[in-house]
Amino acid sequence: MRHKFNLYLIFGVVFLAAFCILIFLLTLDTAVIAPSGEPVGLSHINNLVKYNENKTLDKISDVLLYLSFAAVALGVGLGIYQLVKEKNLKKVDLDIIIFGVFVVISVILWILFDKLVKINVRPIDPNEGSFPSTHIFVTTFFMLALHYLLCKLFDNKLIKYGSLALAILFIVLVTIFRVAAGMHYITDAIGGLFIGLSFYFLSFGIAKNFMIPEK
Repeated sequence: MRHKFNLYLIFGVVFLAAFCILIFLLTLDTAVIAPSGEPVGLSHINNLVKYNENKTLDKISDVLLYLSFAAVALGVGLGIYQLVKEKNLKKVDLDIIIFGVFVVISVILWILFDKLVKINVRPIDPNEGSFPSTHIFVTTFFMLALHYLLCKLFDNKLIKYGSLALAILFIVLVTIFRVAAGMHYITDAIGGLFIGLSFYFLSFGIAKNFMIPEK
C-alpha cells in the first residue's frame, strides 16, 4: 500500500504549489470591488459575488471551525494514551506525532496570515488580513484529519464514509458562509482550501511513508 502514501505526498505538493501560484496570480488584475476600498487581485473572478457583512453566517462559520478542533482533541488524546501506556515517546504512532507538528505549524500560519502578512484585506474591513481564509484552511485540515483518525480507530464502513461526508459538509458550508458573510473573497476561500488540503495530504503522507505497515 506504499504507493497510496506516495499519492498523498504528490497531492500535498500539488496543492501547496497551487497555493503558491495563486499568491502570484493575486498580483494581476487588481481593482477595488468591495466596501473596504482596497484593491484586490483577480478582481474579475472575485467580483462574481457581492460582499456584504452577515454576522449570522460569520458566527455559524465560527462554530463549525471550533467543532473541527475535535480532530486535535482526538489526536492529543490518542497520543497521551499511547505515551502513558507505553511510557516511551517512540512508541507513539508517527502519524499522530506528525499531525501534532502540522497543527502547530497551522496555528503559526494562522497568526502570520491574519496579523502580519496581509496579501489581501477583508472585503468589509481594511484592517484585517483576508488571504487565505484561515477558517477554511483549518476546517479543511482538521475535518479531514478527524476522518483519518476515526478510520484509524474503527474499521467500520459507516464511520469511514460518514466521517468523510461530514468533513466535506463542514468544508463546503464554511467555504460558502465565509464568502457570503463578507469575510473573504472567492480567491481567499480557494487559497484556504488549497493550503488545508496540502496540510492534510502532507502530514499523513509523510507519516505513512515512514511507518512500518501493519501485518
